[in-house]
Amino acid sequence: MKSILRISLTALMATATIATTEAAKIVKPTPRPVIETYANWQELRIAKGWPEVNAAVKLPLPKRLLIATAALTAPDRKVRDPNYGFALLLAGPTSRDATRLLAKGILMNDYVFGDRTPAVLRSLAAEAMRGCKSCVAAYGLIQYTGLDVPQNDVVAYKWYRWAAVVGNAKGIEATSLALAEGRGTLKNISEAKKWAARLEPARRAKLYTEIAKRIVLSKTPEDMAVSSELLLQSIALNPLDAGRPAKQLLNLDYPPSVQDEAMAAIRAEGRAADPNALKVMAQVLWKRDKPEAVNEAISIFQTLAERGNADAIDYLSRALARSDVDKSRKDLIIASLQTAAASGYASASKVLGDAYYYGTGVTASLDTAQTYRESAAKQNDPEAQYLLGMMMLQSTDKPQDDATGRQWLEKSAAGGYPLARAALQKLSSN
Repeated sequence: MKSILRISLTALMATATIATTEAAKIVKPTPRPVIETYANWQELRIAKGWPEVNAAVKLPLPKRLLIATAALTAPDRKVRDPNYGFALLLAGPTSRDATRLLAKGILMNDYVFGDRTPAVLRSLAAEAMRGCKSCVAAYGLIQYTGLDVPQNDVVAYKWYRWAAVVGNAKGIEATSLALAEGRGTLKNISEAKKWAARLEPARRAKLYTEIAKRIVLSKTPEDMAVSSELLLQSIALNPLDAGRPAKQLLNLDYPPSVQDEAMAAIRAEGRAADPNALKVMAQVLWKRDKPEAVNEAISIFQTLAERGNADAIDYLSRALARSDVDKSRKDLIIASLQTAAASGYASASKVLGDAYYYGTGVTASLDTAQTYRESAAKQNDPEAQYLLGMMMLQSTDKPQDDATGRQWLEKSAAGGYPLARAALQKLSSN
């Protein structure tokens, strides 16, 4: 009996220990990752304590590689500095890692090497023979663009195809584009699509859009048909980034049936659809100028306006002035603009200020107009500041507003609004 009791107590203590350990794991806070953001390369370099390029090229190779990686491959393009990064890679001594980073930098940046191009090509070719996929693609890119070397589509295609065969995504894209255009090889769109199919869906969608954009220039019925097919496939592959294919499909001379199919695909995504695709679709519907099309366009613009889209807010302003838009629809437009204004979007407040000032789509109210214009003005909108200032100066009910009105004009003029400057000059001359 004692032994059983001892075993039970031991098991209980072990269970308690495990529970305590698990509880400790649960309550232990997880540190949030620190995300560093910089306005440009200079700001990043100084923050990291890295020297200027003349001193950096003299650093040991591992340090040069670290800094060059940041200069050439930072996700934010405005933070990169190819001049700095390539200078570090081309300063001897070098290494295989340096050549591979060189290739990656060439694929990610627009750059010319001048009289160093032959040496760069030799380094890329040597490392390509050792199996570096990006080196193969980079060599092909230099031949394709003809930067500091004679432009050679045939050589470029051979290198791109080699890169594609070994699985380099850039090489696959370039091979597919060359086949679609017949550049450096015979035109073969079917083969181009086979290569594109090797890419993951989002990247394939972008490639389909680019191919469609290039082959449609021929204006032949065959290429127009393939182009429209590719754009529709692009939307289907990546509906959350359908803005570019939608813009091309809906703004060029594709058959109405194809455009309707594109719109149906965008509609199917509902509120989750790509905002850029929705905006393009709404603009096309607006131009059709048919009641049902305009109403659908307004509905889309309302959705986008509530998210702060400035173009959509501008279209809603125009809709308020249309005589063929009924009162109930205008009430909904005002409600959407009020939602956007309440969320802090100055452009919506400004449109509402104009609507209530002129009585466009609503019953005119100078007090309400002033409230909305003041809201936009306080968000440093120079036009709203001008309109508010002039409104106060022109008021006959509140003479004390003159000083405040002038202050708003001064703020608007300081923000670069020309009408405010002209109004202040006129006031000063009186």
